[in-house]
Amino acid sequence: MKLKYIKTFVGAVLLSVAATGCSDILDEEPRSVYTPGFFETPQGIQGGLSALYSNLRNVYGNGYYFNATLTGTDEVTWAQSADANFKVMDLSGEGPLNAASSRSDVLWNEAYSAINTASGIIELGAGAGASSALIAEAKFFRAFNYFMLVQTFGGVPLDLGAGEMKFNTQPVRTSKRNTVPEVYTKAIFPDLMQAVTDLPVNPRLTGTATQTLARLYLAKAYLTYAWWLQNPNNIPTYPETTRTDPDGHDAQWYFQQAYDVAIAGINNPGPYGLVETYYDVNRGANDRNKETMLYADHTEKKCSIQWKRPEWVRKRWRA
Repeated sequence: MKLKYIKTFVGAVLLSVAATGCSDILDEEPRSVYTPGFFETPQGIQGGLSALYSNLRNVYGNGYYFNATLTGTDEVTWAQSADANFKVMDLSGEGPLNAASSRSDVLWNEAYSAINTASGIIELGAGAGASSALIAEAKFFRAFNYFMLVQTFGGVPLDLGAGEMKFNTQPVRTSKRNTVPEVYTKAIFPDLMQAVTDLPVNPRLTGTATQTLARLYLAKAYLTYAWWLQNPNNIPTYPETTRTDPDGHDAQWYFQQAYDVAIAGINNPGPYGLVETYYDVNRGANDRNKETMLYADHTEKKCSIQWKRPEWVRKRWRA
């Protein structure tokens, strides 16, 4: 009889705990998902910018992205544990290089979400009280992602569903690829030029975008576009288009722009500069050196682990 009462009591307690737990679950406020209206708040702007920096890890922290950019060069080849993706990218006859084996999907799958987040900050940030410098960070990242896309795939869509360069809030199943000149002249150059104007000389936080960083990528974009216009190796482009600039400039004009912007960055480097030796650049404890212009750490605190040899080991070595 006592056993029956004990079981009943335990069951009642468990039921009570379960009921309390259900109440807690129903009352919680999920914070891992945000709606478009979130960008209309100061917290939303900060959250969106944090997402842009965090997204760097989704690309540069993915082994298949490095495979798509390095394997087959003088620096990297596949090793014993490599799968077919790494072997094919080596261009050594291990298999056909195509859309399924190149693993360029890493960049394709990550860049557009970052671009749309940046567009949301750009369109709604001012209404939420965001400064021009914060909005310039979003413009840098929108141009940064489009620059990576156009180098990899050629022309890519500027309209994600709500119009060219607009913040999209509705899922769409169709898209139209813009030409390479359109991507550069409508997206990359305007955003980077505005970023050069509005970004601060010194970073807002450790590793965030600055005026010098924007100049670096603007110079690289001018240089790459000039090469595309010149096309010395007669490489085809997609979608097909004539290699003429919509603004009427030739390749030499863009080469000169790249030089001028680069010189401006060299003469006004802000907090950046060259370290003394090549060793200093690659030393593990010096990963945040003055040559590093953009990075996204989870925390600024470093973990230092020191192994202390046990007493019995010391005695053994003394013996």
